[in-house]
Amino acid sequence: MFNFRAHFYGSDVYINEKYRFDSNEILTAYLNDKHYNYFVKKDFVYYLKYFKRHLLVAPDMDYQDYINYNDTVYKSMSFTDSLNKILKKLPPYNKILSDQITRLDDILNIYSYFFEDGLDSDDYAYGQFNEDTVNEYGIGEKNDIGNYSIRLFKFQLSPPEHIDMEDDDTRHSLRELNHNISAFFDFYIGYVTAYLQVHEVYKLFLIKHYHQKQSFPTANEIAQYFNDFNSSQSKNFKKLKYKIESFGYKALYDKNKNLILCEELTFGDLGSFLYYDFFNGIKQNYVSNRCHNCGKFFLIGGSWYYTYCDRKLKYESDKTCRDVGSKNRYDDKCKNNPIWQTYNRAYKAHYARYMKKKMTIAEFEEWSRFASEIRDTALAGKIEFDKYYADIRK
Repeated sequence: MFNFRAHFYGSDVYINEKYRFDSNEILTAYLNDKHYNYFVKKDFVYYLKYFKRHLLVAPDMDYQDYINYNDTVYKSMSFTDSLNKILKKLPPYNKILSDQITRLDDILNIYSYFFEDGLDSDDYAYGQFNEDTVNEYGIGEKNDIGNYSIRLFKFQLSPPEHIDMEDDDTRHSLRELNHNISAFFDFYIGYVTAYLQVHEVYKLFLIKHYHQKQSFPTANEIAQYFNDFNSSQSKNFKKLKYKIESFGYKALYDKNKNLILCEELTFGDLGSFLYYDFFNGIKQNYVSNRCHNCGKFFLIGGSWYYTYCDRKLKYESDKTCRDVGSKNRYDDKCKNNPIWQTYNRAYKAHYARYMKKKMTIAEFEEWSRFASEIRDTALAGKIEFDKYYADIRK
């Protein structure tokens, strides 16, 4: 139900051949989502594992699990329903999931044989129920071929010890039921785990290691950062265990209707996709960065490295974080660094000369190029400050 295919071509990612994303665009959405504390506070992973363990059916299951089965079903559905609301808002599931998501009660109704339905053998033999039938266990339902059954909304297990494990069909159905229950909860456990890892592993690596120089690192630097992170953090990439369900190649049409040959990978969970996409994006210089102004993550890619995003300011809609951030950063340099301070004063003085017609535009542009070059030379420590100060003011 939650599997999806991803096609990779450079920094382009196509989900189920239909929805295009930039590499690490999906990760960026999760970095900015605000449910992390909610998942931790409610201890979602613990309770999902608890529900899974107590809903598996067996002839020798704990008597208390048997008595509490219906209550446990509804408590678990409350948890997974709240997760479904989040799933539908975040990529890629906001694109690929239909309005109807298979719920736990859908799965259990497939195996209604193991549950009480309030009907006896005569009701089935003589068809004494239809879509108007309602009892404490469920409501009559008509399928596509005209047969009736009870759609259960109360899940009271038949006595587990009565399960005939000598019957091949019963044994097979029980294995299927437990497999589907496990798969159902495993998806949600994997989803929440991947979500937490975004904030506990990826986020920390990006902030503390990848962006430490505030420029795109070289391939050697990335490898060093990777090793340093894995050796210094208890939650690290070495502990992320993911798998690709299938791998191949497929030709797709890009947004310009050109045929491109893509890697085709099938993922059974979000975590596996994020892991692959993250390192694929790093190779292309497509990576999430945290804006130094608003604090939100944004995607940078290609040749240009940015520390400020282009979101509009809340109270100045005609300006962006990048507009304000660049100016503030320049002002900070001029305030705290004598080389930049000297450059700024010299620039203002020469610009004033140009405005007063004491310099031509050609002379001002020539001086600007010279000033930038000597400033960078001074910043690199290749010229004494006194000489730099004297030369740039000429």
